[in-house]
Amino acid sequence: MVSKSEHQVDKSILVVDDEMVVSEMLTRYLSQEGYSCVAAQNGLEALGKLGEHPCALALCDIRMPGMDGIELLKRIKEHDDEIAVIMVSAVDNREVAVDSMRAGAYDYVIKPFHLEEVLICVQRALQNRRLLLERKEYQLSLERRVEERTRELAEKNEELQRLFISAIESIVLALQAKDEYTEGHSRRVSVDATAIARELSLPEEEVENIRLAALLHDIGKVGAKESILNKPGRLTDEEGDHIRSHPLIAASILEPITPLKDIIGYVKHVHEDYDGSGYPDGLTAEEIPLGARIIAVADVFDAMTSARPYRPAMAEDVVFDHLRNEVGKQFDPVMVKAFLEVYQRQGRQ
Repeated sequence: MVSKSEHQVDKSILVVDDEMVVSEMLTRYLSQEGYSCVAAQNGLEALGKLGEHPCALALCDIRMPGMDGIELLKRIKEHDDEIAVIMVSAVDNREVAVDSMRAGAYDYVIKPFHLEEVLICVQRALQNRRLLLERKEYQLSLERRVEERTRELAEKNEELQRLFISAIESIVLALQAKDEYTEGHSRRVSVDATAIARELSLPEEEVENIRLAALLHDIGKVGAKESILNKPGRLTDEEGDHIRSHPLIAASILEPITPLKDIIGYVKHVHEDYDGSGYPDGLTAEEIPLGARIIAVADVFDAMTSARPYRPAMAEDVVFDHLRNEVGKQFDPVMVKAFLEVYQRQGRQ
């Protein structure tokens, strides 16, 4: 809906002509046709009037003392690009007409003119201005709707992400309930792996991927037999192979879940060794995904400092020595260094 003030502006016209007779004639005629007119006799006066009386259209003489019509046209457009401008000249000069159009004029009227001709030109210019304003408003409205919809989708996506992470944590809890000796293990590994990732100044998106992968790194054990998981003695070769299949089971579980596609490699290769002696694919050094190399250090530290069916928890100092001794063999040297620096800063070493 157009407000009263906006409607008044739509009917307001600035008439600029140094010839008083022409100016008064145009002002009187257009006023009779229902327009609100303001007159000025030169460019500077016209700009001053514009500051006091917003207008929808300006009729500008080209030849005026001081500032000519072309310069005034440019200044008007700088003041308000939405003002429609019609140039008026006593000289039928094609170059001047072209220059006027290039500077932003809507039309060009030659003196002497018929007042009806001017009226038609004014009506066309104002109609064109209204159409341009409506299109601009529609575009702004469309952009606002797109922004609002984008914001709604982002909020829904965040909500889905929260639900998704909650589902992951529920899976982790279900896994830990199956193996009493690993209760809290995945959460602790996730905390330490996240700390290593931040120590390495990785992008926050990558840090989050590593945090999730660490939470899920043992999810493949859902398919492992409880009798083997909780066996107090040494595993047979067959039982060892059964346990070592859990990274492949984890990858097959996570593969259909699109949001987790970037972390499948981290979970699948967390038991690869830096020297190539690990499983399931015997990858070496940089072949092992970065997230897997980080999680491997956090995983082994928590596993060795936790009680297991086949042994008691080991002292942290002993585990730190193990990590240092396995640099370049089981572990990436950079990851071990980052892990030890984090622990030293926390006063845990």
